[in-house]
Amino acid sequence: MKKILIVLATAWLAGCGDSDAGRPKDATTFFKPHFEKVYSAWSTLDASKPAMFYAKDVGLTFYDLAPLKFLGWADYADGFSKLAADWRSIEIRLSPDFHATQAGNIAWATYTFDYVIQPKKGEAMKGQARGTDILEKRGEEWLIIHEHVSAPTASDAPKEPAHKARAVPHHRGKLRRR
Repeated sequence: MKKILIVLATAWLAGCGDSDAGRPKDATTFFKPHFEKVYSAWSTLDASKPAMFYAKDVGLTFYDLAPLKFLGWADYADGFSKLAADWRSIEIRLSPDFHATQAGNIAWATYTFDYVIQPKKGEAMKGQARGTDILEKRGEEWLIIHEHVSAPTASDAPKEPAHKARAVPHHRGKLRRR
């Protein structure tokens, strides 16, 4: 009886050691809702809203559609605020191609998204862009430590949304739909 209790107690303690208990094992399933919150925060046009998702270390590099480069969160927030001052709204929708990978306390995500910017004057600007983010787990929070957002040039832009099926070469030279 004593041996059975020791075995049961050992099994129970082994199960308690997982600090990510309750978290989906698939990084994409875990991080996609996180990024939906990030882009929802950006959609408020208030740079203080997405601030909670970004590391504040001096010297971190963030690339966005415009301008080219930001050094540190303060520069990113200031640059976005100046750009967004001429906007009435922005809507950002992640595409289904979102993918994330985690290795310990580092994770990275790749994705495309559609956006609609409604300026205070003029017609809406619609487009597609792509993003790659690197995150680091600090305490209980996953913070973005690097972000690279870019858009294809007009000649490279796809004719259909990025998440739609596209033709890819098949092993015998035929095209198959993905």
